[in-house]
Amino acid sequence: MALRLTCWILGSAFLVGCAGLPISLKDPDLRLDRVVMRGVGVTGGTLDLVVGVYNPNNFDLRGTRVQLGLDVEESHVGDLEYASEFRVQQGDTTMLTLPLQFNWSGLAGAVRTALRAGDLPYTLRGQLTIQTPIGERMVPFTREGRAPLTRAAGLVPIRAGQ
Repeated sequence: MALRLTCWILGSAFLVGCAGLPISLKDPDLRLDRVVMRGVGVTGGTLDLVVGVYNPNNFDLRGTRVQLGLDVEESHVGDLEYASEFRVQQGDTTMLTLPLQFNWSGLAGAVRTALRAGDLPYTLRGQLTIQTPIGERMVPFTREGRAPLTRAAGLVPIRAGQ
């Protein structure tokens, strides 16, 4: 009888203790907000991808890594890995600026067209890593759309044929 009572008390305490833990974790959502052409050289340049990470949960999330690849008009622009910790509060969006190095080879036409149009038709593929109470969780994503493309202050415009 004492063993049953002890098991019942321990089981109840365990359930009460776990009641504060989130039962289901909803995957965060990543979207490309805008692209800023920051540096341009003869062989390539740097794009700042400004992404928003949305947390649909009712508790804060801690992100530890973003890995992604960017395609423009079906041409691969480049890959990046952002390995700095970031926090996303419950029901909120955190903006991250992710620098991406690219080469002009095979991309000049697509990027020039996008610069003239003012937006970039893109596909992002990758994964977002978040820390949970039971360990790391990888959240894969694929996003397609159009994002505003701007030039950083002082950047000389690219002319067709250059």
